[in-house]
Amino acid sequence: MVEGITGFHHLGIITRSLGDTVSGYERLGFVFTPMSFPEFPLSAGEAPQTVGVANRNAVFRNGYLEMLGVIDATRWASISTSQRGPFDIDKPLQKYEGLHVMHFETEDIDGVHAKLISDGLRPSAIRPFQRLVETPEGTDLMRARCISFASEANPEALFQIVQHETPQLALQPRFMTHRNGALDLSAAILCVEDPADVAARYAHYSDRHVEHQGSLLIVNLGTARLVIIKREHLPVLLPGETAPITPYFAGFTVTADLDLASTFLNHQAIPFRSHDGRIIISAGDAFGSAIVFERPQASRPAAIARGSDHE
Repeated sequence: MVEGITGFHHLGIITRSLGDTVSGYERLGFVFTPMSFPEFPLSAGEAPQTVGVANRNAVFRNGYLEMLGVIDATRWASISTSQRGPFDIDKPLQKYEGLHVMHFETEDIDGVHAKLISDGLRPSAIRPFQRLVETPEGTDLMRARCISFASEANPEALFQIVQHETPQLALQPRFMTHRNGALDLSAAILCVEDPADVAARYAHYSDRHVEHQGSLLIVNLGTARLVIIKREHLPVLLPGETAPITPYFAGFTVTADLDLASTFLNHQAIPFRSHDGRIIISAGDAFGSAIVFERPQASRPAAIARGSDHE
């Protein structure tokens, strides 16, 4: 039986300064794992190895937000773009610093891979991915298996489909208590020129339907949703936000206790906007990615609503 796509494995922000970005998000109330060093094979059949990049992650109950950056420029430069493959962060970083990584999660990557091929798509072979992580008992090896596509197939994001092999290492509960009350990853927001085409493509990958809600197209992935909107309609969903380029990964949504979130943000003197029953931190205050806080099981974003500013 093919389990299919269940939500986001993780979303990721690519940054030129990993330390500064993590510090900024800690001020916004997120808690992060210690630094770890992603490893992947540089060619088919080789063992995974470190490549000069590092990450730290804000962990939620259903996935995580990755902060990813180069920490060994010499090592990174020694690896060709073909060896980096779907893990090459240079090209997206040249466009803008912010949210670029979008990995769907599955519990049956072999079944998903077979279905993609039967549907006439051309996924990569299933490849291993790993990184050493700290646990209360010591260091252990987090492992996953992933599928990617040709880089030109999905210009909106560094997109892969991933299956945890050691979810207990990637999603450690001790890192899930965020000071801003964040609980789960609930949505990712893509701003594009042709929402219908993009929505249809990701609906095909996930074997889901496209839902229409006003100016939004939504692919419900199970535990989270992918929200796709046209460039000129972005301020309807995220008032005050503009897309510097398209495609543009405009932001992400987390479920949270909104009273706790607003109290914390006010205490930190972080500007935010209340809009359509949600709290929004602008991309300018969140290192290139708008952050939306919504109540658990909240209704999906309305097409038109009026917000109010908090300074």
